[in-house]
Amino acid sequence: MSCVGEGTAQTLAGVIHERLFRKSDVVQVEGEVADQITIVKLGTVKAVRRGVDSIERPVALFGRGQLIGAYGLLGQRNQVGAKALSAGRLCVIDIAALYRLGVIDRVFLGCVYTMISASFGHLADWAHVMRVKGIQQQLLGALQLLSNDQRSQLIRLPSHVALAELLSTTRESVARNLSLLEKQGLLIRRDRWHCQLADPQLVDVALQPTRPALIATSAAP
Repeated sequence: MSCVGEGTAQTLAGVIHERLFRKSDVVQVEGEVADQITIVKLGTVKAVRRGVDSIERPVALFGRGQLIGAYGLLGQRNQVGAKALSAGRLCVIDIAALYRLGVIDRVFLGCVYTMISASFGHLADWAHVMRVKGIQQQLLGALQLLSNDQRSQLIRLPSHVALAELLSTTRESVARNLSLLEKQGLLIRRDRWHCQLADPQLVDVALQPTRPALIATSAAP
């Protein structure tokens, strides 16, 4: 909340608190009106949403700095649920405390709207990754987003099961294609749970859609 100005930030300091979460904890419930604004400080959670068939499916991964629950400030229901993929920490502000302190002014709301807009763009980025053709390209796109979220070139990998659910494939396919990306020099495995994307230019080339070669033909004399 540093964007709200030094005075407001100092006022808020006393009501911002951290909350620990463990793997598999429910961080947010779809359809409820949140009574807190929550920001992921450490760890990874998956955003989930029920479809027209009433089945809950993952739609994105949220990492450091991602906003959860801000629609409650506007009296609106959560549009996605959130479940923890790892242990981590949240920064939490009670919405009631914001009203009590009288900090909800134009500048404060402008900051919240900016974060809501960024969150919407983040969901769109994950939707785009899921529409890319080819599991290797999908994995590369997912790893780029995770690197951005974690603000580090060293990426903490979710489980193969979590990636498979997100990309609508199998755990075996995720494991096999991660190994292929490593053999192709696009991915560097540091250990079981950490990896790093290779040269960004090579990754960008690999993410380009493949195009059939143009075959030149000449007319018979």
